[in-house]
Order: sequence, then structure tokens, then C-alpha cells
Amino acid sequence: MNIIIIACLRISAICTQHTICQTYLTSDIIQEIFGDGTHTPATQEGQVPALSPYNNTLQDTDYSDTTDNYNPAPADFDRFDWTLTKRVAASADNNFLLSPLGLKLALAILTEAATGATQAELASVLGFDLDKALVRKKFASILDSLQTKSSKYILNMGSRIYIGENGEPRQRFAAIAENYYKTELVKIDFSKPIEAASSINSWVANTTQGRLPNLVNSDDVANIALLVLTTLYFKGTWVHQFTPNETTTQNFYVTAKDTKPLEFMNVRNKFYFTESAKFDAKILRMPYLGKKFAMYIVVPNTLTGLPRVYNSLSELRVEMYRLQRHLVDVSLPKFKFDYTSILDGILKELGIRQAFEDTASFPGIAHGQLERIKVSKVLQCSGIEVNELGSTAYSATEITLENKFGEEESFYELVANRPFMFFIQDEETRQLLFTGRVSDPSNADSALKF
Repeated sequence: MNIIIIACLRISAICTQHTICQTYLTSDIIQEIFGDGTHTPATQEGQVPALSPYNNTLQDTDYSDTTDNYNPAPADFDRFDWTLTKRVAASADNNFLLSPLGLKLALAILTEAATGATQAELASVLGFDLDKALVRKKFASILDSLQTKSSKYILNMGSRIYIGENGEPRQRFAAIAENYYKTELVKIDFSKPIEAASSINSWVANTTQGRLPNLVNSDDVANIALLVLTTLYFKGTWVHQFTPNETTTQNFYVTAKDTKPLEFMNVRNKFYFTESAKFDAKILRMPYLGKKFAMYIVVPNTLTGLPRVYNSLSELRVEMYRLQRHLVDVSLPKFKFDYTSILDGILKELGIRQAFEDTASFPGIAHGQLERIKVSKVLQCSGIEVNELGSTAYSATEITLENKFGEEESFYELVANRPFMFFIQDEETRQLLFTGRVSDPSNADSALKF
């Protein structure tokens, strides 16, 4: 019997005039995913080349944040995140967007129910300690931190396991999923695929403010026993917002022979920044209001330099220690795209193979026929929009199964007019909410089927 894993991800930006621009999202305020934060196990279905366009007017005094202190710290839970990003980057040259955290959460839940070689492979690839109690404690801490409410940003994370009517969830697994992974178990009748797909899509649409209304269809759920689904939505506002009337048209170099005139946002302000000799690239940190999240942008110095960055991703944390506060002229293209990835092949390459075989062992989820299940598909749907005032991102992962601006002060430049890398990080837990690449800002849709 089959398990499907799906992760739905979303990143949004706040537009000018204080409306919300987002891929799939409107300007409505996002409803909270978890309501009062409680979860009920086994809920019944229905419940629920560089240019310099700058001048003195680009000094952003309204949104300056002199208390933005950057304190880099080692991360001990992100090896899988960078490895996954590197593999996806190497598989194609197009835009991509991943939520390592969303996928890691879905796989962690399956690891709890796995035994033998299936569990060993999952734990090894994910970088988990074989002591499940330590993994639970780590995830509980991360998720508790992410669910902290703030008026400065919105971050909603939802997780559900849909279980077919012919399976009875094990109480211990349901309790662990709820208490440590903030995951709700929901009974659903997959023998009625149209109704099941409608129910699932309704929940996903609600958690993404109606912008992923048709994540699955009846064929997707017709012959499955279990569906693991995580959603992640983030909307943040830049601390140092780009001035809309300073947005200019510049060329973006997709390749040396392929240039596209695009809208570039411009701002001059104090950012944490470094010129990395290791990567032959510039690294910029752009914080969001609330002092919890930040986007990092890595722009290579040469048009073809991005593969060098990805080949050394394991050393990026070291380079982040070199960031220092400087006055920086930033020129960044607006970008907005959707990305769909089927990750079965990449996960198998990384070493998660047994979970996809008939010999997979997931006896810890439920009694009955669900003791004999395997993963059939891992799907992630993501979207991002970045503009003058901020960014919005979303994702769904599915597993079936002083002198402040003095004229005399020197400044640096970062002009992202060539393919570049970015990632959004929770500065408190050092978790990667999203990682991605912009190869062509004008390309609105990309996909990976591997």
C-alpha cells in the first residue's frame, strides 16, 4: 500500500501602499492554521556587469533599524537542508524553490514510525540521532519557536497525516505526532477519491489563504493508504524597504547572450555584507521586521560562478561569520515564480531507498493493513514573490505516505543582475525555511521531475 508525501510552501512579499503581494495570495490577512494551537488525533474527515543607479535619495531613514545585531551561530540540524539544495541545484539550471524544513518535518514523522533498515536510512540521510527522544525534543523546540506570534510577520506551519478508513492509528504514534511534531491525524475515506481530494484541498486552501485550491486530484488519492502533508506560509516586511519610485529597468544576464530588461529595486542602507573569496561572490543579509527572520542573497562575481557556490555549500556557514555591517547599495530584481518538484529520485540518490520498496517497514503508524505500506511519491509545491517592501513564500510538501549615511563614508555594491542564490532563515533556530535560485526572474513557472 502506498504513502504520498506533499509539502506546500509559500513566500509572500508586501507590496507598495501596504498591500500584500504574493504568489497565490491576496492582500487578506492569513488566518491562523492551528486556531488555538490544539490538535486532536484521529479527527474525522471534515474536521478540521554591475550598474550603479544610486543617489542620495535612496537613503532609507523611515525603516532603518540600528538595533539589527547579527549574531551568527553554528547550526547542528541543517546538513540535509544544504545537501538537498545542492542536489536540486545540480539537476537543472532553472529557477527553483524548496522548503527544507517542510520536507524534513514530513520525513521526520515517517522516521518515528519506521523500523529496521527503513528507519536507519531515513535517520542517516536526515542527520538525525538514532535516539528518537533527542529528535523529538529538537523538533518540538523548533516548532514552538516558529509558532511564536508577532505583529511584524506571519508564519503559519501546518502538518497533517490523512489515514484511510481501513487503518486504525496507533495511540502512541498519534500522541507523539501531536505533542512533538504538531501534526494532526485525520481519518479519511480514500475509496471515495473525489470527496477525499476535495476535503484535502479545502484544508490546504485554508492554510494558504485560498492560493493552492487544487493541490491534489481524485487520481492522486485513489489508491493510497496514507498521505503526509505539511504546509508552510511566510510573509515578511523588509527592515530596510526599497523605495518604489527608485525602481529602474536594468538588464538581467540569464547568460552572456541572453539578457532581459527587468525591474530592479534599489536601496542604500546598512546591511551585514561580505565579499567572499572562498565563493568568489558577494553575500548580503536582508533582515525582516521582527528580528527573527532574514533573507540571504549570494551573488557570484562572474556570470557562470553560481555552480562554485553550490559545490561548497557545506562551507557557507563559515562564510556567514565574515558578514560585517557596511553601507551597501543594493540592486535586486523583482521576482515571482512557482515551483513544483517531485523529489523521489533525489531522495533515493541521497540514500533513502528502502522507504520506497515493497520491503519498507512503517509498522508504527497504524494497525491493520497500514502496517504494510511504502512511500510512493514525494511532492513539493512552492511559490515566492519579492518586491519593494518585502517577500512572501509558501510551500506544501506531500509524501504519499553615528555618521549614519555621511557622504564621505565608503560603501559597497551588490547588483543581482545574474543568476543568484537566496535562502530565508529563522535567525533564532538557524532553520532554513526556504532555499532557492533565481536564474531568470521573468520565468514564472518551473518544475523538477526526477
